[in-house]
Amino acid sequence: MVDEKDSLKEDILKGNALDIILSLLATSKTARELSRELDIPVFSLQLYINRLINAGLVAIKSMSVNDGKMEKVYMLASKDIDILNYLKDNNVNDNNNRERDIELSAQHFSSLTRQVIKNINHYGDKTYKIKAYFIKTDDETMKGFKKDLEELFAKYQSLENEDATETYGFISVLAPYSMELNQAGKEEE
Repeated sequence: MVDEKDSLKEDILKGNALDIILSLLATSKTARELSRELDIPVFSLQLYINRLINAGLVAIKSMSVNDGKMEKVYMLASKDIDILNYLKDNNVNDNNNRERDIELSAQHFSSLTRQVIKNINHYGDKTYKIKAYFIKTDDETMKGFKKDLEELFAKYQSLENEDATETYGFISVLAPYSMELNQAGKEEE
């Protein structure tokens, strides 16, 4: 028996489910449109969509009959999705799987970040900002900053305009950084 929760987690970690979620963030789409856009066979895509529906992340917006076939239009059930933190929180007791899942999440997060930055070349006349800071400070100070950052994300989300045609990415990572830990990971490879 396949555990659907574990299967959904794998779909997200490998990127397919997250790609569907990101595509639906822009606008509602049919399975055929998603399949074409993401280059995933319709049968596989339907499996991912069904898992996302069962998890309450995707919903059916409408159904119609085209060429004698039932066609569904899918949409996000909510625009407030916090997947990477959800995956981390659901692996609290399993350190081996947590390491693997975090590595896969980091790869996909890196891919999203790279795509956002590459888009600047095509949309250089639009608003953008790229910055990275590394500072030495204590955890108590960072807890206060994290609260400020969460308020900033809430403000960013409140700017949503469903009628707008442009989509912007706002990606943030706040975590301890250790060169020694990064070097140890490279040596294991």
